[in-house]
Amino acid sequence: MHPLHFQYAPEQGINVYRYLPGAQTAVTRHWPGLFQDWPPEPTPFTEYAVNNNNTEEVAVYTGLVWRLTAGLARYAIPSYYREEAAQTLGREPILVDWEYEIEAEVPHEVRDNGFVPGQSTAAGLRPTTWKDTNRAGLFNLSTPRDLVRLLQAVLLDASSEITVFAITPGPARLKDLVTALSGPSRPSLPSVIRDTEIFVDLTIGSDVDYYDAITVASHTDLQPRLDELANDFARRIEAFEERADSLPDVAAFLGAVPELSGIDLDAE
Repeated sequence: MHPLHFQYAPEQGINVYRYLPGAQTAVTRHWPGLFQDWPPEPTPFTEYAVNNNNTEEVAVYTGLVWRLTAGLARYAIPSYYREEAAQTLGREPILVDWEYEIEAEVPHEVRDNGFVPGQSTAAGLRPTTWKDTNRAGLFNLSTPRDLVRLLQAVLLDASSEITVFAITPGPARLKDLVTALSGPSRPSLPSVIRDTEIFVDLTIGSDVDYYDAITVASHTDLQPRLDELANDFARRIEAFEERADSLPDVAAFLGAVPELSGIDLDAE
């Protein structure tokens, strides 16, 4: 079985694919230096949100999300840590009322709670209104590094979550997405994404009994593209694992990660 095996199940009339590795990680042979002291920046975490708990699989996830959504405009909601994400990215989000919630507390299973009322840490960080506190933040992702920065902002809990909406480019479509995620009525996923657009929820478990999960949804059939990416990542992971033990230092590790992830962090 490929390291990135997605299970298919149609839900609510759209195609849904889930990667549920349980306790297994996509990369099983880690660079030994992850578990040693690091010199000052740059480090695996500052560059790729990789540490000795959430290891090289995070770089694989970043590459998967970015490559899968190529050609679309990407907007993301970092669950709860809206203000931390704004500080990390250096810009304010568009406020919306709803965010997505996946619970991955059982191996190879998830509880998909769909859209839930937005929350944030805003009240503890700066003066704000009650309404602003209980709203989610939608951030534009211009480059893969923006996605890494969101991961750095949310990897603070037992489980962390980022939801990406890859939509048709253009201000009119963005306005419609914001409208769909706002207001008193709970959105439905099939109505939020359209045609060839793609929804990706990335949940990362950090503590015991919390697990990683990637949920992908679209009105179109993404199985061929997911299979293609899974095959490519299988080759990339194998090549990385073959050289992991021989990487002498942090600089060498950071030089190897782009080949593992398949992306340039600063490319659009």
